[in-house]
Amino acid sequence: MNTLTVKEKYSKHWPKIAVISAILAVLLFGAYLVAADVLIEGYLRLAAFCFFALSLLSFFKVKDGQIKINLEIDENGGLVINYFVRNKQIAHDAFDLNRFDTIEIHEMPNRSLYNDFVTGDRAIRFKQKESSGWLYLTEVHGRVIPLDSTNAEQVSEFINRYLTQKSR
Repeated sequence: MNTLTVKEKYSKHWPKIAVISAILAVLLFGAYLVAADVLIEGYLRLAAFCFFALSLLSFFKVKDGQIKINLEIDENGGLVINYFVRNKQIAHDAFDLNRFDTIEIHEMPNRSLYNDFVTGDRAIRFKQKESSGWLYLTEVHGRVIPLDSTNAEQVSEFINRYLTQKSR
């Protein structure tokens, strides 16, 4: 049985972003409370809310943690993908590689504003022989897991190695 383990693209800066934005939210809210001008109060209130929202979303990202993806190919062409966060399995997928027609590295699907700014994230997508649509390989609860280009290349080579051996 062949195995490959890769990790989700995850920035080490998330904890810093969460803490700094929370501190800025508190400071800006304090400045809003002591401001005398109505226009400045509005700007400070808006900025405090923006930093509060950023800190909240960043804390959720830190809480969720980095996803580790374990891919296993058995001798019959079954691909089993297990997803782990902090050594706890959170999801499981199984595919039949014998039904794969095409597999490629592609940019992340544009489902949020984040994908408009960060264009370096990659995803693995594939077509099955009897289907005309593309499916994403590493998807957990409807969220496509972003990979950096190195990990995406490793996953693609790992699966293509099996597909080329099978075709011989």
